[in-house]
Amino acid sequence: MSLQKDLDKLLGEPKAAIRSMAVSFLIAFSVVEINQFVDTFWVSGLGVGPASAISTVVPVYGLMMCLALGVSAGATTTIAFRLGRGERDAAGRLASNSIILGLILSVIASIAVALSLDTLIDLMGAQNVRDDAVMYMLPYLLMSPAVVLLSIVGGLLRGEGAAKRSTYVQVASAVLNMSLDPIFIYVLGMGVFGAGLATTVSSLMALLLALSWYLRGKTTVPINRGNFRPQRESLSEVMGVGGPKTVQMAISNLTDLLQRVFLIIAGGTTAVMLYNYTWRYLGLAGLPGRAVETAQLPVTSSAYGQMDLSKMEEAFRYSVKLCIGISVVAVVFLFIFAEPLMAAVTYEESMRELLPDFVWTLRISVFLMPFLGIAGACSSLLQAMKKAKIPMYVYMVWGVLKLGMYALASYGLLGVDPYEGIIYCMVAVHIVLFLVMWILSQHEFKKLKASSV
Repeated sequence: MSLQKDLDKLLGEPKAAIRSMAVSFLIAFSVVEINQFVDTFWVSGLGVGPASAISTVVPVYGLMMCLALGVSAGATTTIAFRLGRGERDAAGRLASNSIILGLILSVIASIAVALSLDTLIDLMGAQNVRDDAVMYMLPYLLMSPAVVLLSIVGGLLRGEGAAKRSTYVQVASAVLNMSLDPIFIYVLGMGVFGAGLATTVSSLMALLLALSWYLRGKTTVPINRGNFRPQRESLSEVMGVGGPKTVQMAISNLTDLLQRVFLIIAGGTTAVMLYNYTWRYLGLAGLPGRAVETAQLPVTSSAYGQMDLSKMEEAFRYSVKLCIGISVVAVVFLFIFAEPLMAAVTYEESMRELLPDFVWTLRISVFLMPFLGIAGACSSLLQAMKKAKIPMYVYMVWGVLKLGMYALASYGLLGVDPYEGIIYCMVAVHIVLFLVMWILSQHEFKKLKASSV
């Protein structure tokens, strides 16, 4: 009965569907983000060296996860679209082929990163933290299928409107990770290797829970022996959205990786840590907006499957309004409480000296939040319309612009301190991203309405 309720909610009134799903996603994202802070807390106790190593290598892990998140978005979009059309068997084939894609791509990703990790560390100029960076990445290289498939299965559940089950999976993984972190890092003396191992082991356990639902037929979308085989049409449909989304996220993460070069030029690996820790708080404060954006995707995709464009527009407009309201509150809160928030992650003696720099970075960075949230809602609308290539191309150009601005700032060519210049540029380029994504998403939606008349 609950499965049918989830489906009815997905296909029903869009505002109610977004509110309901967003609450579940917010709980999941909050626990996951708290897990990131707990992880940061434990790693910070190892000192500046290990903390800087993990901050430096995070974009490499991000590049691996682009594949998972891209396929996950493709699965959510296409499954919701098919369910909107009442084609449950086709949705099952899409789900099965998404898992097959995840298995293949995770192995490819591990091999590619293993072969290029040393070169990437050299490229970022982070040779002084190479050993810790490699040790942190090793568990991800060995157990990438667990991490990749966990993300994809979450996308499958979101596509059928099972927001609560998707939340259970993410919360289970995060709680396990928080429990294992101190054991692996300190009790067993594994250090940064233990931090990576805790994440991968917890992902595996949560994945087994999710797969058990599919094996027992406890999901709306079926996965069985009959549809669990590679099918060209299903693979193409998932990758029609997932492929461009993967490229888009890869560009974003590659940009994050390359920008480390300019951060290191501006202020060494310490600047990377300042930048990364600030984004921990930006990510946490942006969770409600991210939850809304995540809920918007299956709702607008299913509405497109029903060819109910008024429902699509209502869902998008409502999501934008929620994102604006949430982000304004977040900006005010983070600006006022920047110092005590940053003090919480600078308790170790060598970190405490950097507190003023942490506070300044956070107070300037918060002003990008409203623009980031709305740009995400625009991207989700384009994906729902199966126009995922548009944000992909936008992010390509935007990535070049971002790196160019960071390069100018890092060499002091903007007339301010190099590190400060990078932070100012970060806010500016997010405003540009919002403007472009808004214009293009509205243009494409108007074209869709005109063609449907």
